[in-house]
Amino acid sequence: MRAVWVCVLVTTASPALADDDAPQVALAAEIGAVGGGGATPGGMRVGGRFLYRLAEHDWFDGGMAFTFGRGTAGCGAVGPDAMTCDHGVADGFAGDLSFGVRRDLGGQAGFVPFARVALFGRVLRFASDDVTGAAAGGEVGVGIRAAVRADLAVVGGATAFAGMAHLSDDIGAVGQLGLSIAAAAEFRMR
Repeated sequence: MRAVWVCVLVTTASPALADDDAPQVALAAEIGAVGGGGATPGGMRVGGRFLYRLAEHDWFDGGMAFTFGRGTAGCGAVGPDAMTCDHGVADGFAGDLSFGVRRDLGGQAGFVPFARVALFGRVLRFASDDVTGAAAGGEVGVGIRAAVRADLAVVGGATAFAGMAHLSDDIGAVGQLGLSIAAAAEFRMR
């Protein structure tokens, strides 16, 4: 809930756009890695982002990403009626949707650092254990955008996330905690 209020405060406290010719929309393709573990999928991540300018330094940041990890088994019984999962940092599969705000923090000579906060929803699967689930939570991240030309940039960043998931096979509620590092190509349009 606090992340939602942060998003609202950042967007309502920002000044209006200073330049009508400034790009209003950006699309990005990204590739990276996610470190998971336990009941959090990790591995190679591919995804895309849609950015829409809200104010001079603020962007709506919507993303969709897929994480592909190994198919190693990691769930097992811990008693007569309970199960748990203890996967490695690069196991499982996840499909994520995220919605948040990205704030540009100034910069110079074509380099613009930024911070972002978002809420995410995720479906996840550990195929070797035949375990499926859904998760929701929040994420915070930082990065830098390096302009190649006026409408194209290379972006790098890191995002930490935390949330809760509900898994099948009597596993129930488990935490989601991880870190992703990614690089992207970002194209801005008017």
